Amino acid sequence: MPTIVYLIKMDESKEKSEKQAEQTGLAKGVARYREVLAQGIASGAPAAATIGTLTGAAAFTYGALPLAVLIALIAILLDATRISIISRYIQSAGGIYTFIERGLGKKIAFVASMSYIIYIFAVIIFVYLIMGLMVPTGLEELGINLPTWIWLPFGLANAAIATFISYMGIKPSLRFTLIMSLAEITTLLATSALIFSKIPPNLETFTLTPIPQPKILNLGLGVSFGILAFTGYETVSVLGEEAQDPKNTISKGVFTAALILGILYLVGSEAFVVGWGVSNMGSYFNYLAPGLILAKQFGGPILAAILTALLINSNIACACGFTNAVTRVMYAMSKDGLLPARLGSIHKKRKTPHIATLFSFIFTVLYFLLAFIFTPENIFIATGITTTFGFLIAIFTVNISMLIVVKKNNALSTSNLILVAIIEAIIGFVFYSQIITSAVNIPVLIGVLTLVLWVIGGYAYLGVRRVLEKIR
Repeated sequence: MPTIVYLIKMDESKEKSEKQAEQTGLAKGVARYREVLAQGIASGAPAAATIGTLTGAAAFTYGALPLAVLIALIAILLDATRISIISRYIQSAGGIYTFIERGLGKKIAFVASMSYIIYIFAVIIFVYLIMGLMVPTGLEELGINLPTWIWLPFGLANAAIATFISYMGIKPSLRFTLIMSLAEITTLLATSALIFSKIPPNLETFTLTPIPQPKILNLGLGVSFGILAFTGYETVSVLGEEAQDPKNTISKGVFTAALILGILYLVGSEAFVVGWGVSNMGSYFNYLAPGLILAKQFGGPILAAILTALLINSNIACACGFTNAVTRVMYAMSKDGLLPARLGSIHKKRKTPHIATLFSFIFTVLYFLLAFIFTPENIFIATGITTTFGFLIAIFTVNISMLIVVKKNNALSTSNLILVAIIEAIIGFVFYSQIITSAVNIPVLIGVLTLVLWVIGGYAYLGVRRVLEKIR
């Protein structure tokens, strides 16, 4: 009889702990497939990337911008395939962090995930600057001239609105990103169709011919900026606890998000290149948002106004999506004792990592304000450098981890090995192109030091924490 009573109490205790975990954890199974897909698409910021971010790739590839986008798409689809594979075995709010931790352990996962976190922070700051620098450009095309300091309130408004939407809960934030994504995709494809109706596509844009010397290295740099435009599709992986049927929705969502972004960027880049003129692309990257200039040229002030409005929405939705992602990675790392416990706190009503959300807001805004010292343009370049290297480090590590996870599940195949080898080769090529051609200047130093000091700071925190635990 005492044994039966003991077992009953054990069951009651287990049930109580499960209810407590449900009350204090993230909202379970609330995101449907289309909302999961929206997380990946909105984080890619379709309008902002097509109108402005890909300008960085055009600075090296000129009229061959679509070629750089095509190669970046191939690399991204291969990587999305890898994430799809590993997400069949692991579903977690930690996303990339958990993928690495399950294969390579906490120590390596900590370094790679700290790189991933600072990459996300850099993207968010990058988005604030796009809002502050590119939106005024669009308004100028509409005859609205603004003071030079307008970048500050525009960027801060982006930060406040995106953070608030993310804080409100995963369902409202994903519904918002879903609506914005559909609006951006539809309008950008319609704009591209309008340009093609007047100027047909040019196959020369998919060759090395328009690229200045050194062609291969310039192509590599163009591809790196192309990959930068795609970043965000992988954030689908952090919805492992909040998605319905995560094993399938995460696996399908990450690949579909990358594919949709890729099709949009390919069509958009080709339309903008032929619209600008393949032989005139040497002047394309002299403008912050050449896509808005083309919109006015081919569709008049009304289309320019619509795309400017979508650019604003794109920046807010992107920052919201990345805030969703980084707060959940910090939440998972906190639960594993790698970050302060407070970052793992969940709001009782909203079911969001509200302390991590506040930390993300404060850090990104303070970094954004460095533009007062180093100028917005320099911080814009610096965050691009941090984003590229942080993302590539995380992806490079996840690829290796995937092989170990798949092997543990007795599913390792030759195709897995070939897939990882190809992805690592492309990453290596992009890394080489970045390093060999990067001049040592203030923006580059800020970007690299941000990544290095962030990881070192993380290790310092762990060291101090271990010392304090021993003293106690």
